[in-house]
Amino acid sequence: MDNSKRTKRYFFWRRLFISLTAVGLLYILIIRPVQSFAVREFILPAFNSLIKPENDIISAPGIDEFFLESTTNSFPRVKIEVPFNGYFWLAMAFIWPSKNKRFGRVIWLYNWALFLIIPLVAIGILGGLTWLAPLANVHEKIYKAIFLILGILAVKEADTLMKK
Repeated sequence: MDNSKRTKRYFFWRRLFISLTAVGLLYILIIRPVQSFAVREFILPAFNSLIKPENDIISAPGIDEFFLESTTNSFPRVKIEVPFNGYFWLAMAFIWPSKNKRFGRVIWLYNWALFLIIPLVAIGILGGLTWLAPLANVHEKIYKAIFLILGILAVKEADTLMKK
């Protein structure tokens, strides 16, 4: 392996480390506190106003999310998160140094779609469509896994290209 290829790989891994560190700090110091404030002060009160007194649904605050629960156990507890959460930022911290626009575009577009998906599912559950609760829980696990897989695949793809 000649020095130019080794140097490119070295700079890529250094960029990846810097990206993970910078995005992690940005998320912990700025983004998560803003999201927590928005959930606590705006989003949760808005959803609480939609809960009818005769419903068996209660909401419980989290750190940067909230939960919908049934007092009669008619559906499993559902976690309602804001889009562009920590999984988005972690995946993007992997994708930015690899310059994989295709994977980055998928994650960006999906997060914008979550601005519609998450409130519609939550409002549906509040409206009595309790069959949406298990689907929401499965969706939450799957989209996070997909984000992480795309981020790691982008790093692997970039590293493989630099080895050639």
